Amino acid sequence: MSRVGMHPSRVALVGAIALGCITTWQAPARAGSDNSNDTYAGDVTLFSLPPGTLIASEYVGFRHGDTYVTSDKNIFGKLTGGQKEIPSTVDVHTSISRLTYLTSLLGHPLAVSAAAALAEVDEFNIGNLPHPVGGLGSQTIGNSFTDPSVFVSYGLIVNPQNQRFLSFSNYVYFPAGNFDKFKQINLSTPGQYTWVPQLTYAEGLGKFGAKNLWLDLIANISVHSTGDSPLALAPGVQFDKLTQGNSYDIKAFLRYSLNPLSYAALGVERSWGGDQIATGGVLETIFGGPTSFGKDDFVKGHVQAAMGLARDFQIATDITHDFERSGGVREEFTAEVRLTKFFIPASEGLK
Repeated sequence: MSRVGMHPSRVALVGAIALGCITTWQAPARAGSDNSNDTYAGDVTLFSLPPGTLIASEYVGFRHGDTYVTSDKNIFGKLTGGQKEIPSTVDVHTSISRLTYLTSLLGHPLAVSAAAALAEVDEFNIGNLPHPVGGLGSQTIGNSFTDPSVFVSYGLIVNPQNQRFLSFSNYVYFPAGNFDKFKQINLSTPGQYTWVPQLTYAEGLGKFGAKNLWLDLIANISVHSTGDSPLALAPGVQFDKLTQGNSYDIKAFLRYSLNPLSYAALGVERSWGGDQIATGGVLETIFGGPTSFGKDDFVKGHVQAAMGLARDFQIATDITHDFERSGGVREEFTAEVRLTKFFIPASEGLK
C-alpha cells in the first residue's frame, strides 16, 4: 500500500489494524487456544490514514455454545464412551482493549499494536448435567485474564484510487494469562507462545461495474509452542505436556461500503488444525494414551456492519454462527461490538 494524502479510504484501514487479533475463547475442551484473530472486513483499508495516527479500540462480546463436538482421542469423547455430539451450555463474556499506532517504514505504512484481554464464563456445562459427574457437568473455571498480544502490520499495497490494499502482519500471543492446571476450563494457554503471520487483501469491485462493493480476503497460520501441564487432578496426578499442531484460518467477505467508516458485509470463515494433544504423566495412563483437548476446526458465517458516528469514531458489530465444528464447543450464536476512536494528527485531519 503506497501512501497518498488523507483519502477517505484510509479511515477504513485503521479499523482493520485496530481489530487485530484477540485471544480466542473458542475452546478446546480444557485449555485456551490462541489462534487466528478478529480482523474485520475492510480493516486493511485503514492503512490510508496518515503516520502518527493513534487508534483506541474496545471489543465487548458474548458467545453462546449449545453443543460440544468431540474428535479423535478427545477427552470428552473418552469420558462419554465415544459420544460425538454432547448437548452442552456455554456462555462467555469477552472484553479486549487495544491500542494501535500508525507510522511508516521505507515509504509504506506500518502499524504496531498491543492488546489486553479478559473473558468471564457464566456457564460451562458439558452434558447439561445438574451436578458434576465424572468430569462432565459444570466445569471449574480458571481466572479470566487471557493471553495478551502484540502485532506489527506492514502495508505492501495501499492504493485507494485503484481500490486495492494488501498487508502482511505478524501477531504474537504471550502466555501471561492466569492459567490454572487444577481447573477444568481455562481460557488462557498453559505457557504457550503463538505466532500468527497473516495476509489481508481488499479489492474494490467498482472498476468492474459493481459500485461500492469490495472483496476482502484474510488468511493466516497460527504456530503454537509446546505448553506445560494442561490439566492436573491433584499434585503429581497430571498430564505433563501439551503439543498443538498449526491452526489455519481463511475468511472471505463481500462488503458494501457506504463511506470509509460505514459498511455492511457477509462472510464465511474456515478454520482447521490446531489439535491440542496432552501427553505424559499419570493422566496419560489413566486416559489410555495421548488425549486431545480440542481443535481449531470449524466453518462459521459472519454478518458484519459498521457505522461512523463522527469523522473520527466508529462502531462496528460482528455476529457469527457455527455451521460445522469438530473438537470443541459449537458456537450457536456470538455477538461482538467494537468501538474505535481515531486520533488523527491535527495537521492532517480527515478528508
